[in-house]
Order: sequence, then structure tokens, then C-alpha cells
Amino acid sequence: MLKKTYIDYEATGYFKGVVIDYLRGHSFLKNFYTYPPLPDSISALAALRSQQPYDRQTLITALSQQHQRLWAEVSLPAVQQSIASLADPRTVTITTAHQPALFLGPLFVIYKTVSTIRLAAYMNSVGDGFRYVPVFWLGSEDHDKQELNHIHLFGRTLTWNTAQEGAFGRMSTSSLRPWIQEIKNMLGSSPAAGELGQALDQAYLRERTIAAATRRLLYYLFGHTGLIVIDGDDALLKRKFVPIMERELTDQLIFRILGQANEKFSIHYTPQIVAREINLFYLSESSRQRITREGVYYRIGDGGDMLTKEQMQELVHSQPQNFSPNVALRAVYQEHVLPDAAIVGGGSEVTYWLQLSVVFRELQVPPPVLMLRNSLLWIDPVNAERLQKARISEEDLFLSAEEMVKKYLKHQLGDTLSLQPQIAALNAVFDQALQQVMEWDPSLRASLEADRVRTVKIFEQLEDRLRRAAKRKEEAAVQLIYTLKEKLFPMGRLQERHENFMNIYSRLGPRFIETLLQEMDPLDYRFLILTELNESA
Repeated sequence: MLKKTYIDYEATGYFKGVVIDYLRGHSFLKNFYTYPPLPDSISALAALRSQQPYDRQTLITALSQQHQRLWAEVSLPAVQQSIASLADPRTVTITTAHQPALFLGPLFVIYKTVSTIRLAAYMNSVGDGFRYVPVFWLGSEDHDKQELNHIHLFGRTLTWNTAQEGAFGRMSTSSLRPWIQEIKNMLGSSPAAGELGQALDQAYLRERTIAAATRRLLYYLFGHTGLIVIDGDDALLKRKFVPIMERELTDQLIFRILGQANEKFSIHYTPQIVAREINLFYLSESSRQRITREGVYYRIGDGGDMLTKEQMQELVHSQPQNFSPNVALRAVYQEHVLPDAAIVGGGSEVTYWLQLSVVFRELQVPPPVLMLRNSLLWIDPVNAERLQKARISEEDLFLSAEEMVKKYLKHQLGDTLSLQPQIAALNAVFDQALQQVMEWDPSLRASLEADRVRTVKIFEQLEDRLRRAAKRKEEAAVQLIYTLKEKLFPMGRLQERHENFMNIYSRLGPRFIETLLQEMDPLDYRFLILTELNESA
């Protein structure tokens, strides 16, 4: 049995002002988007996308090539239908994006995927004449290994210390076998854990690269929904992006436009991204190196040869697969490839897409509708019982641990710990004395006020000692509150930004995903808490 609790995003204290202002339609931000986050906006974008000259056949061909090996082993009819539907101009996409974090990384990757699938399903139910396909854009060229090579599972941090460098999605999975065995041992022996262990074997031991393994694991969880997983590291797709990459190299498109926009954006908010002079990397088998401009010449990496403009242009035309957009240009690449009516992302993503609106305007491409993904806290039965014992409500969970303890002690002991009435009485006595002092000898006022401060301080210290004594008396309950706070907000972070999905999936299996697909509403802009209750509760 599940209990649902909703909290306003602002009340959680975890969401930036720019996100709150965007959801509320703040007038300042209206210069940074065209369409508000509403279903009607998505329908309007779908109409525009259906008229734009997307190379849908190249997209389908690239997707078919990316899936060729997988389709030989796994039946994914819903995915194949989604890909085939892209040939129709009235089919548009709703997309989320993330790097191929090891074993899907933190829980929010699952939540953003579910939000995307649910939004596409809702739009398909509207009946506006368009078909909406959910897409997961795999940013497999990201080279931030330290961010992507670990997971937090059952209170442990497991890190894959591979010596490989370069694009994380291109890294070989060949050294992961002992690592996966350790995870399978941790998962336990339940039927759900057994099936999940097999899925890990199929993904990370059969597939050769992290990107391919990530795609396979996503399809294990979501293939039945028709979700398409597309890898941006694709020679065919990048060849279609050559004109924009060439313009970026020669005209510094993003740097010029985004720099001006950020000056205005920073009046009220901190920019999420700051453009480099050239927002492209150069990819090799073992590296992803910055491209810099030095006068009229270009350099790849720190010690690379100097290249002329003509040599650089020849390189991008002959080897487009070796050029990799950074975060500022990746969004443009995505919109060049996909007929996106909407993108679904977290607060940071919404922020930088708002910043990039001026770039799309320059390219005369309507940007997609920006939709904030669902955020969620999942409370398992063990922590639900702790919550009940500590007499803490779900709404109180966003208080600090100290505030939660104070609230508990007040509930248990009422006002017996408070000396505020006595302090108020003391102040009244001093006020009366002050009147007499001012009447007979005003020079004594400073001395009397000092006595007041000392006396009140004594009572405040006594009150503090009483509170500490109560904590000792209620030590078990107080410790329970601190434990609960750390379990649900590990290291002071939202659970969704720390824990891996296997913490929950190994116990519930597919029911976890089905519950999310049923309970998440992509149009409800509130933080959702799902509490598992025992049947007897």
C-alpha cells in the first residue's frame, strides 16, 4: 500500500529560484522561452516540427544501425514501432538526455525517463493529431569519468577504477565481470534480485561498450513502453550536423550569442553554462580533447599541431564522427537530429536550455518546450516505520535534523522544556525596575540592563540544559530521527541524486517501474513522496 504526499518545490529548499520562477511564469524569464510548460504548447510545437525539413530517413537509418546487434538477440516490438513511426511527419519526439552513467547512476535518471514516457503517453491521449514518441538521448561522449564511474548501493560506494580514458560511452565493459559479481552478491537471492542480476549480465557482459550496455539496461526496464534510446555518438547523424559544427569553428556561434545572453540572465540568476570560444571537442579512441583557437590557427589538445582554418574545415568534413559537441552545443545537435516537441530535464537542464534559447533564435529553430522532470522521495517500509515511531510527518522531512528533534521533543514533552514564560516574567520585573531607575537616577540604567542580560542568559542556559537532558532521556528516539534523516537524505542530498535504482528494484522488481509509471504525473509540478506502508498500518 502506498501513501502519496506532495510538497511544493520551493518548500523543499532544494530547487533553484530560476526553476521556481520558470514554473510560475516570472516576467523576466519570458525573454528566454517562447512556449510555457503546458500541453497546448507541446501541441503547438508538434505542429511546427511537422512542417520542418527533418531528415527522418537518416534518423531511422542511424537508429536501425545502432540497434542492429541488440535486435538480433532481444525482441523489442514497441521500440521498433516507435522508430518506424518517425517516418511520418506527424510523429514528434519528447526527449530526455543523460550520460551513460554506470548502472544508470542515481535514481533521478530513472525518474526523468519515467517523466518522459508519461508525458508522451499523456500527449498521445490528447488527440491533437500528432504521435508522440519518448526518447532517451544518450550523451555517451561525455568524458567526466569521476562523475560516471560509481554508484551508491546499500550504503556503499562502488567505484570502477578503469584506466581507460576518453568518451565514457566508448569504454570497454571487458573488465566489469568481477564488479558485477560483487553487485549480484549484494542484491541478495530474491526472485527480483535474480532477474536483475541476469539483466546486468546481459547488458554489461554481452555488450562491448558502456553506451551499448546502458541502452540494453534501459530497454530491460522500459522497452515495453516504446522508449527509443539514441546515441549521439554516431557518424551518420554527425555528418548531417557538419554545417553547424563548421559554423561553430569559424564563427564561434555559441560563444558570441550565449555570452551576450548570459549578461542579461545573470542579472537575476547564476548561469548554468558558460560558453567556450569553441564548443567542440575532438574525439579519439582514448581521449576527448578541447579545440582551441590561437590567432588564426587551431589546436587540438594541449600539445597538438597548429591547424589552419582550411585544414580544420577539411577535418570536420572528412571526419565528422571525431567532433563532439560540449554541453552548450549538444542541445543544438539534439534539435538538429530529433523533431522534439518537448524536452524533459531537471533544474540544471531547464536552466541551461533557457540560456540557449537565444542560440535557437539565431538559428531560426523554435526551441522545444522545457518540461521539469518529476522529483521523488521513495520511503521503504523500514523507514516508514521509523517515521511513524519518531512521530514525524512526510512534510517535516525537509526540516533539518535538529528542527525535527525539537519538534519531536515538543510533541512528547509539550512546553515543559520551555522557560520562556519565566524569562518573560523576568523581563517584566526589570521593566518595572527600569521605570523607577529612570525616575530617580537614569545613570543606573546601563548597570540594570547589564544585569537583565546576565539574568536572562542564565535562564536561557538552563533551558538549553533541560533540552539536552530531554534528549538524553529520549536518546533512542532522537537517534532514530538522525538515522532517518541520513537514510532518506544521504550526505544531506536528495535521495534521487545519490542512491542507485537497484536499492529499490532488487526488492520490488518490475513493480517499482510500474508504480512510477502509474503514480508520476509529468504535469504536476510538486515534489512527490511515495511511502510504502505495511498492510497492517
